[in-house]
Amino acid sequence: MECSEERYRTLCSLETVRSGKKGFFRDFSEHVSSVAGEAWIAKVFGRLTDDESRIRALFTDQKVKTAVLDTLSRTKTLYRAKDANASKARRLEGFVAAAAADREKALLLFSQAVLRAPVPEKCEKSVDAGLALPLALLGRAETFLACNEHVLALEDLALLEEIELPEQLRKELARKKEECERFLRANEKSLITVKEHSQREKVARVPDTKPVPGSLTGGENPLLPGASALLEIEETARAGKRAIAAKEIGPGDTLVIEPPLAACLLPEYFGTHCHHCFSRLRNPIGCPDCSSVAFCGRACRDTAIATYHRYECKILALAIGSGMSALSMLALRMVTGNGPSKCAEIYESLRRGNRESEGAAKSSLNDRAETEPWTKPSRSAKRRIRKKKLRDSRYRDRETTEIEEQRENRVDLRAYELVSHENERTPTDLFERSLMAAFLLKCLQRVEFFEKPAKDDVPPGEQEIGVAVLLLKHLQLLQFNAHEVFETRLGPEHRFRGSRPIYLGVAIYPTVARFNHDCYPAVTRYFVGRCIVIRAIRSLKPGEVVAENYGPIFTKRNLDERRRTLAGRYWFRCECTACREDWPRFETLTNDRVKLRCPTEGCEKLHRLPRDPSRAVECSSCRRKVDLFESVQGLRACEDLYGRGFAAMDEEQPERALEAFFEVARMFHRIAVPPHKDTHLAEIAASACMANAGNVWRQIPLSNPNRTQTRTSSS
Repeated sequence: MECSEERYRTLCSLETVRSGKKGFFRDFSEHVSSVAGEAWIAKVFGRLTDDESRIRALFTDQKVKTAVLDTLSRTKTLYRAKDANASKARRLEGFVAAAAADREKALLLFSQAVLRAPVPEKCEKSVDAGLALPLALLGRAETFLACNEHVLALEDLALLEEIELPEQLRKELARKKEECERFLRANEKSLITVKEHSQREKVARVPDTKPVPGSLTGGENPLLPGASALLEIEETARAGKRAIAAKEIGPGDTLVIEPPLAACLLPEYFGTHCHHCFSRLRNPIGCPDCSSVAFCGRACRDTAIATYHRYECKILALAIGSGMSALSMLALRMVTGNGPSKCAEIYESLRRGNRESEGAAKSSLNDRAETEPWTKPSRSAKRRIRKKKLRDSRYRDRETTEIEEQRENRVDLRAYELVSHENERTPTDLFERSLMAAFLLKCLQRVEFFEKPAKDDVPPGEQEIGVAVLLLKHLQLLQFNAHEVFETRLGPEHRFRGSRPIYLGVAIYPTVARFNHDCYPAVTRYFVGRCIVIRAIRSLKPGEVVAENYGPIFTKRNLDERRRTLAGRYWFRCECTACREDWPRFETLTNDRVKLRCPTEGCEKLHRLPRDPSRAVECSSCRRKVDLFESVQGLRACEDLYGRGFAAMDEEQPERALEAFFEVARMFHRIAVPPHKDTHLAEIAASACMANAGNVWRQIPLSNPNRTQTRTSSS
């Protein structure tokens, strides 16, 4: 059994780095591993104690350096270039679809034409006289006008204004722009806005998104970016750092609104969602150089190109083809998003922190030696102690200044404080991650991330080693701390029935990563764009753990399955209440398992449901005769209130449903403790209602029932 569990853990860990079935990185890894041999990996590489030593070993150790350098030297940029001919073909197909009044297909084809078209200065004059992009934008704008989506048409026309056009196209642009503006002016005072009108069209497929909630309950926490003042972080010996309630928390309280430190869209959604903000695409625009990605507008495009995409543009297809995991791509994004200079600052800050930690440890030993009770300090020892205290005081002042400078320079080190289980990893696991870091480093060298990249036949320079070390750290910490970003795809006929989460990408949220797991979580999460929102689903008292769920929930998976999954994926044995008490799944769960709190103030005894609620029972803890009748009546009132909440959901009124669920959550947890089937159903339902404020999307049916969902793809 132990061997099976260890193998499962190894497979889970490997999947967080790369695919075990496809991609050339697997071949690279297996080749270098065979050259190194199991003995070298275990006895030489396995004895290295820090990430820098591991990275240097790959490029300098006689056993493996030739295999690593020779293989990586064959790495080449790979991306999907612009193609004016392909753009022209899609545009002509778009006109055919528009003539047949198939406007959705026309929009799809014109968008593909926009994404494949080179910018005029890079377009061959032999194709469309170098005007592939303007012609594609003009065709899409005309289709938006036909769809009565004047705002989107105007956005395309605004893009056209930035391009140098022939006189005839310039006149056509001015005419269409005037037509759009005239329509918008005429509808300014309309009861139905232009945007609403567009969304009511049967062909509309715009995302149903809402803004992030206005504020955190209890105000912002000065020590936890993005978190409420209702939270604080507690450090424990067994559970590490975890979020706990600093003050009373009520159901529905907004506890975290946090943007990601870095986020990556999954490749399968490159054609339907913005590469930067993850919003649904309606009128996408592309990168000036590649056809691989799409953006929802200029703001996202320009931000991406100014930061990470300037480096990833020509290696994105290479990265996908390598078979690397989404977390490996996120590890790269954490580097490309910061750029070379900020990565150097982060690396130096981490090195300085390590040196200071080692110095503090030595200092602590010296202090103990000088102040042991059985040793009377000499005069010189006393002088040394006084001088050290003065130095420590100056050091603390300097440390405070450095922290303030870091904040000003925006060097964010929070991710590197998260658990990575480095000391628990096998040599094989660390070797695999080190090879991935080396491959990602070579990709960065190919796209001129470094001013003077090392040649293929020599080891990397110091700046490159620093970035590779960061990549290796990312590959370890992301395994346990990254979150999947999702949108809720609504059912075709009902907002809640048939809805399900669709995972769009992965991201790292340093504050939310502090939340520990519970198979019966106290909070729910959803996403607005890429921002994660954490809200409470039940009441919590000060000092209680504020836990979220990492995947397995007790209502759907039994104890053995949950513990096996958590041990394999996150390397811990869950000891939450649901696991310790082995709560039943929904199939066998009833309301009768609930326990009532003792009505005596201060007594923590829990009582099972009495057969005769009218008769008092003796509490074995407080030794009093207690009357549970009111508690039983309150429990029945909760069950009635649950029914009201479910009825409101059935009528697709999430706000009214939440009012009932929040009220009953306060009541239930005051008089009883789970498991209780109706309570768990209601908390799951409340989570669904709260997610309604996040990324949700419904495909509006077309008039043709046989029509399938369209994609905005650059193919």
